[in-house]
Amino acid sequence: MKKTKFLALLLVAVMVFSVITACTKKGDPDQPGGDQPGGTVTEPGGTTTPDEKPAEQKLEPITFTMFVAGPGEAPPKDNKIVKKLQEITGVTIDFEFLVGDMEQKVGIMIASGDYPDLIGAGQARGRFLNAGSFAAVDDYLPNYPNLWKHYEPYLDTLRSVSADNKIYILDIWGRQYRLEDGQDDFYEGDYNGPAFWTQKDVLAWDGYSYPKTLDAYFDLLERYFKAHPTIDGQPTLGFEVHSQDWRSFCLKNAPQHLIGGRNEGDVVVHPDTLKVEIYQNKWYAKEYYKKLNEVFKKGLIHPETFSRNYDNYLSVISTGRVLGMFDQQWNFQDGESVLVSEGKIERTYVPLGISLDGSDVPYNRVRSEGIIGGNGMGISVKCKDIERALQFMDTLLEEDVHRLMYWGIEGEDYYVDENGRYRRTPEQKANFDNPDWRLANSGAVIGDQFPKLEGRYSNGNSCGAGTQPEERLENQFPYDKEFYSKYGFYSKSDFLPLMDHPGYPEVWSIFSTMEEDNIAKPIFDEITDLQNRYLPGVIMSDNFDAAWDEYVARYENVNYKALEEEIERQIQARLTKR
Repeated sequence: MKKTKFLALLLVAVMVFSVITACTKKGDPDQPGGDQPGGTVTEPGGTTTPDEKPAEQKLEPITFTMFVAGPGEAPPKDNKIVKKLQEITGVTIDFEFLVGDMEQKVGIMIASGDYPDLIGAGQARGRFLNAGSFAAVDDYLPNYPNLWKHYEPYLDTLRSVSADNKIYILDIWGRQYRLEDGQDDFYEGDYNGPAFWTQKDVLAWDGYSYPKTLDAYFDLLERYFKAHPTIDGQPTLGFEVHSQDWRSFCLKNAPQHLIGGRNEGDVVVHPDTLKVEIYQNKWYAKEYYKKLNEVFKKGLIHPETFSRNYDNYLSVISTGRVLGMFDQQWNFQDGESVLVSEGKIERTYVPLGISLDGSDVPYNRVRSEGIIGGNGMGISVKCKDIERALQFMDTLLEEDVHRLMYWGIEGEDYYVDENGRYRRTPEQKANFDNPDWRLANSGAVIGDQFPKLEGRYSNGNSCGAGTQPEERLENQFPYDKEFYSKYGFYSKSDFLPLMDHPGYPEVWSIFSTMEEDNIAKPIFDEITDLQNRYLPGVIMSDNFDAAWDEYVARYENVNYKALEEEIERQIQARLTKR
């Protein structure tokens, strides 16, 4: 009888242990330790425990709604990778991408409190954060090995963007995984930040030149413009200046780079002293807009550029008749993707680092600092199941799952060569160069909205085909191979020098997460409105000096010194938190 009871108790204990094991999320034992997901996990109390393979279990299906505060398109339901992700995780993401005015859409959402489960905050990060739209995840993260490994070195950075020092926004970019050999030179992603983006054919036509000053740059555009009044039967557009809504950085931000600054947003930071100054009323801004006024009078800037909405802007770029623009590549890439899909590689763009004195300036090509804080997505306070949402994100950081999203299915979308390297055939690459095919067959539309791996997998392959050295060298378009070889370059990134990170926080992140009652917020809004309303008129003015003087005089009614002082204070505060 005692023996029977003992066996029964033992059976119950085994069953309980099995249930606990099956319900507990563990990592992948095949992952190495070090700077990779998986391996060992540091628990909140400081104990290090080995990961275990997650128990096989069928998770109940669940659908999460997600609003993305930016343009995009949800993948079709029959997308093969999305279907596989649903099989693996049990999760379906019901996307709503931004259509129309962001401020209006976000304002209505906040006022009603009618939030989706997940929010891709984008440029609305500050609005959502300050409205209390996100659930804090500090207490949850240690329970998810891959997420914990991903964010643990950056917890203070994640917290630094919130007033109460909690984690609300999970950065979805910037976490680089490297191998100990340090040979990651070719694993840098192509530069997609601010620059004077210029059509390759313009430079090739001029003997593969590289103008360094404003005068030389616009002289080149003017000469090409006169020699090519039409492109594919449509009037050539010399220089576009997009100036609508929050994307008016295309109109405003060039002056900071012309004097060697990095991408700060609306101020210049002097790296040695961390002193801050607004720049849109300074002499170097005047030099830039005076040049734009000159080329406007020559017809290089079309008046309609200032009234084009974002879709119109992408549309004219997709025609291949825009010679150049100051912009960030991620902002116009949907228009450029059309050119790629049509094989018009000579009409795609490279970044030029124009400066006032002709010196080499990096613009924003900076060695990665890693996660910067506030640049990502959050789980809303209305999320139906926070733990399941985090479990989903944790699974996306498994190498096999991540590989599905960014490489696809082995044998269909890529192959493994005799050296264990991931490669694509020309046909496979052509598929991924086609935006319509990508939307219907790739998982990147999922991966791009959530925490992701960048750099290298544990086997040394790149986390994406775009940064796999062999792919970049051998599967490059023939036009690009010849084009870059003329400069002795490896890729478009080489047009800009690479600089070390200056060590202080990105100021645009401070602006974008600033609380509504912060003293600098109304000043920032006032300056933004001033620039957006008056600068197009300054550029198109018959009397530039008079228009500029009137514009600058309006700054005297703005307490911008208080804004400069507050940004200086915020920089120091974030440095202290880190």
